[in-house]
Amino acid sequence: MEPRPSLAKQIRQDVLAIGKLPLGLLVAVLLSAIAVVSMTQSTRSLIAKQDALLEQRETLEVEWRNQLLEENALSEHSHVEAVAREDFGMIRPTSDNEVIVKRSLSNSR
Repeated sequence: MEPRPSLAKQIRQDVLAIGKLPLGLLVAVLLSAIAVVSMTQSTRSLIAKQDALLEQRETLEVEWRNQLLEENALSEHSHVEAVAREDFGMIRPTSDNEVIVKRSLSNSR
């Protein structure tokens, strides 16, 4: 009686002889699936970062608008005059207290 080859050895020989194409396709499909999962995860992560940045941008735009409003309010003539009067004790000079300074063009150097 002849010794029978082992089943595992026979399967391996058949796969190498006949099943190279299906085996290659299986490996390609698995690699493709892993790549799809990886890209999906990467895309989700980038979308989350983009959403956070857009939210931060909106917050900064609101803060910028508020700063502009505050700047306009603080630069109004009435506010500047009130601060000068209250904080520095400044008053508007009368016409008698005004001094006009003239500059000579020949002595401009």
